Amino acid sequence: LLLRGSGSWRRSRLRSGAPARRGFSSGSAYPRVPLSSPLPGVPEPVFATVDGQEKFETKVTTLENGLRVASQNKFGQFCTVGVLINSGSRYEAKYLSGIAHFLEKLAFSSTDRFDSKDEILLTLEKHGGICDCQTSRDTTMYAVSADSKGLDTVVGLLADVVLHPRLTDEEIEMTRMAVQF
Repeated sequence: LLLRGSGSWRRSRLRSGAPARRGFSSGSAYPRVPLSSPLPGVPEPVFATVDGQEKFETKVTTLENGLRVASQNKFGQFCTVGVLINSGSRYEAKYLSGIAHFLEKLAFSSTDRFDSKDEILLTLEKHGGICDCQTSRDTTMYAVSADSKGLDTVVGLLADVVLHPRLTDEEIEMTRMAVQF
């Protein structure tokens, strides 16, 4: 291995003084084992088995207003609440395509109850929470995860984010610059 240093080329050496050799990987131990075969000497992985019963049964309830709610019992002190909306690039017109992505980036900005994204994040942080918004071709998902003791607070926050976004001119301009829309 040749290195350029102080105006001349010299051979690189290891700390021990031995010449450095460049190798691509340590794959020489298994030179011709196909990817479809297990490596010799490596123990077989042990996977969890399915016993035929779903451990976390999902209950789907339809409210009087038509809203469908999927719920599972919580078994720890952390919970996740999400809202899925039929929204995404599939529903965009040819003109102004990219609006779903643009709105995804605006998620968890100011609302009628929260003056800024920072205020939303501080509220979540009080409950050890995080938030996320993702958009696929036909779905937009808003989700918050937090300590279950703060469930009422984060559900209220999530409802405000989804139903009452403020979308200020400043937030729109910052998002426009971020996604180059």
